[in-house]
This record gives sequence, structure tokens and C-alpha cells, in this order.
Amino acid sequence: MNILHVLSQFEVTGAEVYAATLASEQQKQEHTVILISDTLHVPFRGVYIQQAIGNRSYRHRWKNIRFLIRFIRENNIHVVHAHSRAASWVCFFAVRFTKTVFISTVHGRQHLHFSSTTWNVYGKNIIAISETLKDHLVEELGLNQNHISQIANGLNIESWLGRSRIQFKSDLFNVPDSGRVLLLVGRLSGPKGDIVRFFLKEVFPNLARQTNASLFIISGMQVPDDISQLIHDAQQTFGSGRLGFKDFQKDIFPYLSAADIVVGAGRVAMEALILGKPTVAFGESTYEGLITEENFYRLSESNFGDTGPHRPLDKESIVREFTALFQRPFPENTGAGVQQLALKMFDIRNIEKEVSKIYQSGRARLFAPASLPVLMFHRVVPEPPLHSKYGLWITTSDFERQLFSLRRRRYSPITLEHYRDFLIGKTMLPAKPVILTFDDGYRDNFTHAFPLLKKFAFPAVVFLVTGRRRTNFWDADEPQELLMCDAEIREMSAAGIEFGSHTVSHADLTCSSAEELRCELMDSKKTLEDLLGKSIISLAYPYGKVNKAVKTAADEAGYSFGVAADSGPLIFYDDFFEIRRSQVFPWTGSFGFWKKTQPWYLRYKQKKK
Repeated sequence: MNILHVLSQFEVTGAEVYAATLASEQQKQEHTVILISDTLHVPFRGVYIQQAIGNRSYRHRWKNIRFLIRFIRENNIHVVHAHSRAASWVCFFAVRFTKTVFISTVHGRQHLHFSSTTWNVYGKNIIAISETLKDHLVEELGLNQNHISQIANGLNIESWLGRSRIQFKSDLFNVPDSGRVLLLVGRLSGPKGDIVRFFLKEVFPNLARQTNASLFIISGMQVPDDISQLIHDAQQTFGSGRLGFKDFQKDIFPYLSAADIVVGAGRVAMEALILGKPTVAFGESTYEGLITEENFYRLSESNFGDTGPHRPLDKESIVREFTALFQRPFPENTGAGVQQLALKMFDIRNIEKEVSKIYQSGRARLFAPASLPVLMFHRVVPEPPLHSKYGLWITTSDFERQLFSLRRRRYSPITLEHYRDFLIGKTMLPAKPVILTFDDGYRDNFTHAFPLLKKFAFPAVVFLVTGRRRTNFWDADEPQELLMCDAEIREMSAAGIEFGSHTVSHADLTCSSAEELRCELMDSKKTLEDLLGKSIISLAYPYGKVNKAVKTAADEAGYSFGVAADSGPLIFYDDFFEIRRSQVFPWTGSFGFWKKTQPWYLRYKQKKK
């Protein structure tokens, strides 16, 4: 997929670091990624193009729109991902002319004015980096909550944990080894500058008088005159060894790893937490205090104080808390428990997967039909079987008539692999797609269905039970029939038939333990991948039974699609792990089959219930 990230900024921000980190991970997944921004301060090995996106004059905005339209077309961009309001503004218009998937990530609370509350420039595929930010977009900007997903910022965990840590801090901070260091990191413009002012005026003088603590500040790229004066005055009073200052540092890892306590919000808090550092959440919107295992998830909802509703500071209480932190010894392994929570939540590899789903959903909404018929078959037999109770078969003559009907009406059967390739930009869908699926893997799928599929040049998806018992042992009330052998499966695969998992033992996954669920999904997937030498991306839930836990397990096992039976959303791309199907029965006549392929059929069927 060709991905374009667009930012507007003049000094380093969390949005820039996030965009570059995400873009680098996307490159590892073999996407082509380009960044366009006013400036870029963090390392990025891909293509960076400097463009004055942050110039908000209308004349220059229209100039940026024209530039983006041309750039998107010339570089065959599949997804445009904006990371600020100014960037979203120009991207919103550019994609209208290029019919390109548009994603907006909102990193902070938006100023409330006539334009922001009456005009949505973020589109319909919006990512909010925190829960409180999502609430802000819905409740204060009036955006549709169905268009907003909450996905946290991400970090390259491997690069952070793989580095050697500073053992001695005396040289780094210019303080005695016995002294404790409170590290405050953040730009000095806007509300974050007010946090530094508060520390210099209220917190640090108290700490300096009552403890052996030192304060070290790492700022952004701009240092207001009044803050420079406050730093100078404090150093004159308490000594430069008690108060250190550095302006913008490209690499803050040494400082974070050597500090005793870190104060920050957003990305700074995340970075400190994954290093196991005791961290105090203090952001643009509020002071939250020391982050613990008990409050981690609650504080993450506001991005550790950066994106929640503004709350006034209780100055005396905050000063007392910081003084108490430095007057008592830290328990051993302080921060270790929170570190594990942070490693799980902020791993960029997991974040990239979630963002990729938003890209794919946006592409589906833009280019794919909302209603895509997915037909479910089981057996195809020459004559009706005796003693079959459940109608899990159709005759070869009926199946041939149904395939002819699809061809006559110009339907184009596709596989889930084809749909996956469409989602990642490799191909487009035909005008009238339909998906033919077979459950269980009966041998008659090879002997009777397969020849007819070849005759019409139609692909299909067959979901196999992979256990050693090669009959339909799970259906005690049905005649026992053979399942396909390995050679037959390979022959069908070579001819373009897709195979997916139907678990190892056809178990009801909703009643399985966590370990049983893992084995049913992972073992069946591996068996098929070893047999066919290719990735297995789809799963059919036995008996059509599925719940949230099963869908989560399927996602974690590496599947891209999970198909159910008579459950799931009516819109195909609303949930790729609960795709609704229409079963074809022996009694499904020509008119009934015609109905099952119509775009209104699922809505019609739902209303009849």
C-alpha cells in the first residue's frame, strides 16, 4: 500500500514522533510511506518532502491542496493520513478530487470556534489517541462517534529496551551521585510552558529546601524569555547543581534512563513508563499524580493528563505530593508492574495493526459494495442422500443451475484472499462480487463441486476441519461421509480454490477454554499452512457460533477474516471477524437463490425475524 502522512508543525511534537514511528513500522510491513510536513526533526529513513502545510492563509491552503492532488495522483497514493487540523483541512479537499482513503489522527483537544464546531475536516475515518479525546470530539465538536476509533500512540519498544542504560548520573545531570533527580520534559510553548512555570515557582523551591532533590528540565525548541529568567533566578538562589536545563534534545533516552522520577504526559510519560521509571502524569489539561498499576488504565484515558477536560491545579496539594515522593525511599522495582502494562499498550507493532484495520475499513467504505453476497454450502451430491436431517447438501444439477445464474447475471465470484488484496491496494473488486464458501471439506467438494467450479472458471473458499478423523464425526445424526485427502486439497488449491480453517475438531469455540481455543485456531492454521505452503487468512466458526472472545482469539492467531452463519452486521465490511452468510439449502429454488444474491436480502431477512 502507498501511504502518505501529512503534518503541520514548526517544532517537534508528539504527533511528529508518532507519525514517524508509525511510518517506520509500516515500512517494515513492506508499505511505501512518504511524509510531508513543514519540518521533520526525528529520524525517518523514508521519503520526506518539506511543504508549508502549517501556513493557514487561504491562498496558501489552496496552493497546498493543488500540490497534494498532483502528488497523490503521480504517486498512486492509496491512503492519506493527516495528523493535525491544518493538515486535515488541506487533505480533506485534496482527496475529494483524487478519491483516496482519508484518515485523520487527532492528537490533542481542539480549539472551540465557529469553524471547528460547524465544519468537520477530519472525514469519516478518525483516530483519537485517547478516550477523553474521543469524548471531546463527539460531545464538543459534534462528530459522529461511529466514525471515531480510539487507538493509542505507539513506541518502537525494541529500540527503547535494546539500549544500554546510564549507570551514573553525576556527569549527565551535573549533580552528586547521592542526589535524586526529578526530570521534567516538554516543550515550553502553550499550556506545557505553564507547567514548567509552575514547577519553577512553586514545586522546585520547596523541594530544594526540604530534600536533596535536583530538577532537570529538557525543553522544546523555543524558550520564552520569562522561563529563561525564572531558571536563571532559581540557579542563582539554589545553585546550578540543583537546577539543570537543556533545550531540545533529539535523544532523551539517556536522561530518562538516568532520572529517578520523570514528570510528563503523552509520549514522554509513555517513554518513561516502558523504561520502568516512576512517572508523574502532569499534562496540558490536568495534574494526575504518580502512575501506578491501579490507576494506569484510568490515566491512559486522558493520555496521562494531556487530553482530558481542564481542571484547576491544587497547588498546595501538588507541592506536598512531590515533597513526599522525595522524602521517602522508593520501594524496590518501583515502576516494574506499570512497565508491563505500558509495554503491552504502546507497542507500535500492535498499534500498526490497529491502524491498518482503519485503512482497510476506509478503503472498503470508499470502493467496495456495502452488501457483498456470501453464500454458504456444505455438500454437493448427485442424488439426495438418505437419512439426512439438516439439509446440508444440494444436488449437482441445482449447483450447476446456480452457477449459471451467477454468470448470466454477471456476478464475479472472488475469494477472501482477493478481498484482502483489494484492502491493501493490490487490486480492485469486480463490479458485482460474490463469495462462494463450503464448510467442513467433504470429499464431494472435490469430486462434484470442483469440476463445476472449473467449468465456470469460478473460485471458492473451502473451510476445512483438520483433525485426524476424516469424516463428519461431529454430526452424529447425519450420514458419515469422507472428507478430502491432502492430495485433493493441494490440487484444488493449485487451481485457485482458497482454503481456510474450520478448526481441528469442529468444536463450539464459544464453549472452549482459552487453551482449547488457542489450539483449535493455531493448530488448524499451521496444519493447512504446512500442507499448502501459503498463509491461511480465513476461518469459519463451527456451527456459526462466535463471541467477542473468539473474535479476539482469531485476530491474535493471525487470521484476517472470520465468517459466521446467520449473525454479524448487515454491512459486509463492518466486522471482518463476523461476516454474515446466506446458506443455500436443498429447497432453495431459483427465485430463492436469486433473492440470496440481492443487496437488500440481508435487510429483508432481518426484518422478517
